[in-house]
Amino acid sequence: MPTPEQVKAIAEDYVAASNANDKQAVLSCFAPDAVWFDPVGQAPHVGHVGIGAFYDQTRAMADRIEMKLIDAIVCGEEAAMVLEIHVTMGESGMIMDCVETVEVNDDGKIARMKAYWDMSRARTRGA
Repeated sequence: MPTPEQVKAIAEDYVAASNANDKQAVLSCFAPDAVWFDPVGQAPHVGHVGIGAFYDQTRAMADRIEMKLIDAIVCGEEAAMVLEIHVTMGESGMIMDCVETVEVNDDGKIARMKAYWDMSRARTRGA
């Protein structure tokens, strides 16, 4: 079972890798058979192939995606991250509030992730 420090570290590593726009570093945070629901309620992205395809799809929709980690709350082998997602598309952009939960396996990799966000709550930057 991973320690709380390991859980927090992999969550922070995931955010840092995403912000660096480093697909391979993002994938290295996940177990090979990981399941990612983003957003919850939609079909999951499964394994490195599915997660990699989702990563490519999201990056193709925006010039830049930056996650600002506001808080990470760890309980056992799970964490809930409170985030602001800053999306840049040309000269415009938006900010979305998000909560992502991660479950970390014994190897210290993300085994399951769920993202909770609501596009109707997105706001333009500066609002």
